[in-house]
Amino acid sequence: MKNYFRSWLIGLIILTILLLGVMATAQKGGPIIPETCVENYPDKAGKCDFNQCKSRCAKNRKNGQGSCIDTGKGHMQCRCAYPCRRP
Repeated sequence: MKNYFRSWLIGLIILTILLLGVMATAQKGGPIIPETCVENYPDKAGKCDFNQCKSRCAKNRKNGQGSCIDTGKGHMQCRCAYPCRRP
């Protein structure tokens, strides 16, 4: 009877430790839900060079995609779209 109880107790302790580890991992970061975040890089002159925009975005953000957009009145702005995770 003692061996059965001891085996059961050890199994319960191991299961508890594993469940606590899974819960801690889930609370710490959780799964990454892909979302797209946007960061703008304004230029005082209102101009946007596509190659510079693309390289600046790639330098500042991992997997960032730079593009030039029209903000109105002929002004262009560099916009960097990148995958992110929001809390």
